[in-house]
Amino acid sequence: MKKLVQLLVVFALLGGAGGFFALLVLTKPEAASNPAEEREWVVDTISIKRTNLQPNLKLFGRIISSRDADLRPLVEGRIVETGSNFYAGGRVRKGELLVAVDTFKYETEIVDAEAAVLEANAALEEAKSDLAANQELVVFDKEQETLRKIDLDRKKSLLGNGVVSGKSVDDARFAYLSSRQNRVVRFETIARLKAQVSRLTASVTRAEVRLKRAKRDLEETRLHAPFDGILVDVSAAIGKRVSSSDKIARLIDVERLEARFHMSDAQFGRLAVNGGFQGRPAEIIWRAGETLIKLNATLSRVQGEFDATSGGVWLYAPISGGQNIYDLRPGAFVEARTPDISYENVFRVPESAVYDSERVYFVKNGRLVEASISVLTLDGFDALISGDIAEDSRLVVTRIPEIAPGLKVQIRE
Repeated sequence: MKKLVQLLVVFALLGGAGGFFALLVLTKPEAASNPAEEREWVVDTISIKRTNLQPNLKLFGRIISSRDADLRPLVEGRIVETGSNFYAGGRVRKGELLVAVDTFKYETEIVDAEAAVLEANAALEEAKSDLAANQELVVFDKEQETLRKIDLDRKKSLLGNGVVSGKSVDDARFAYLSSRQNRVVRFETIARLKAQVSRLTASVTRAEVRLKRAKRDLEETRLHAPFDGILVDVSAAIGKRVSSSDKIARLIDVERLEARFHMSDAQFGRLAVNGGFQGRPAEIIWRAGETLIKLNATLSRVQGEFDATSGGVWLYAPISGGQNIYDLRPGAFVEARTPDISYENVFRVPESAVYDSERVYFVKNGRLVEASISVLTLDGFDALISGDIAEDSRLVVTRIPEIAPGLKVQIRE
């Protein structure tokens, strides 16, 4: 009985607790719901108008020289003298001495070559003298042969009369045959001497060529500047032994500088089909520290093939003469500006206003409106665009990551 009473008490407590919890749930106050407020973006806008423009292409490149030369000794030997301006950065004039090689070897070669010429000429004169003597003896050989033939014929006619003996006739015949043999031998000697004269004439020519080469080698022991310029990469000094394959310096013509800069396929294509690039003016800008130096140039030529790695071409613009180039040197980084083609009925807008190169946004009744456009080209930080856009529309230039049509905006005052 006692346990029954305890169970009833437990059930009663549980039932009371459950009822109390249900009462709390039913009587709890309801919180008022607040609707989410739409975000409003503050933007900057500009008014745009159609216009005709010819922007400048802004390109970058380096200064190069259209003429430079690797300097190498023309002969081998030990350097015994250098020019007063033969050092890195030295300015030299055309014909100025750069280096001089020891001349002893080449002077002795001239003496040896002169002796060879004298020896060859002496042998030639001797052969010519022998040839002339044998040619003169041909006449006497002919006369002697004729006389002996007459003597032989006479003795043959007298043989039958008993006036001459048979031995006398035989002796006359032998003398006649000997004279004929002498004449044949003489012709062979003349032919041999003529060949000898030709061979010795060639020897004289060869010796004279050797002498000329020796004299030229002696002259080329002194290396002179082929044109006015600046020396770089100098690597020679007195006492150093050099050969004709050793590069001792490089000479750069700083009076014939030109800008070499890169142009994209699209830019080059526009110029190519609209009058071409040759003769187009260019302004070369060299930033020397805080100093801005501008030089005039003219586009003259393009590299022989397109550069597949950069997706464009390299153009060259020689710097016009008569300008102060302020010690400009090859390798200097420069900016080049040249007129682009003319664009008609276009809008010039900040590049930040263009999204994905195909759309822009305008403000209309506090909301964004999207418009499709085409980007024709970039001009610095601006873009030239075309599209079905009304003039004086308020173009949004503030960059918004979540930009979309219908977005609520407020124009910054």
